[in-house]
Amino acid sequence: MQIRQLRYFIKVAEMGSITAAAKELRMTQPALSRQIRAFEDESGWSLLDRGAKSIRLTRAGQVVVKEGLTMVDAMDQGLARMQREIEGGVIRIGYAPSLGGNLLKKAMGCYIQRHPTVRIDLVDSSSEEMRKKIQTGEIDLMVGAKSDSSDMEWEVLLEKHLCLALPKQHEWGKKRSISSELLDGRRVLLLSRHEYPEYFQGVSKFFRELGINAKVAGEFDGIESLRVALEAGIGIALVAEGSSVGPDINLLKIKPTASPVEVAVGWRGDRALDSMTAAFVEELRQAARA
Repeated sequence: MQIRQLRYFIKVAEMGSITAAAKELRMTQPALSRQIRAFEDESGWSLLDRGAKSIRLTRAGQVVVKEGLTMVDAMDQGLARMQREIEGGVIRIGYAPSLGGNLLKKAMGCYIQRHPTVRIDLVDSSSEEMRKKIQTGEIDLMVGAKSDSSDMEWEVLLEKHLCLALPKQHEWGKKRSISSELLDGRRVLLLSRHEYPEYFQGVSKFFRELGINAKVAGEFDGIESLRVALEAGIGIALVAEGSSVGPDINLLKIKPTASPVEVAVGWRGDRALDSMTAAFVEELRQAARA
């Protein structure tokens, strides 16, 4: 079975027409028809029911499309990994700035010195967006709060406690720490429960553990919009310690504290990391220990 002919057949199934597929593939219709016939003859399966003006997948054709897509995707991924290891290439990383920003800075500096032919592309996304991009192959790694996703492999790098973010002009602006009981009944700003489910679950657990009855005054799609709301004085926010929320925002420790957030690097669970990407994960480990 030739992978090229499998790709041709998948394109025909996708377009629903040999003529349309031939146009998409920039081939003549007779040439594509010959390739599909050869593919059927070699496999011994009848894949298409051909009518006068239409085609329809047989049961065998449906199976070949389903399994063939997996085969083609795996081959494309394998070729990309080989090219990356031989020629260098790009490692695409999604990250949550408030959790993984500093780790990535340290890891990238060391990695590029050892692997100068590899380019690193960073994508600032919500945790939900990153998981989707991992599964579609748009990014190779994600750095953020560990989730319970069964389709991903995770390695915990470090733990961070939640702290209080507020503008410098706030009544608590000159404090370095705050008692958790003072948060009771306060207007709190949070990252979106839909875009950052692990963060939201962690905050909810934080409230439960410390017996805080906070009032959620708003949910935001990223750290930048959260910062704008903080500076506008809408409320105070809970973020991970070390978060970069801007020069006009102070971070206060909360005492007593609650369970920390696990900051981890994740990748697709059904694929082994190539050596270049595995080397970057090692740099993240070293950065977390430093």
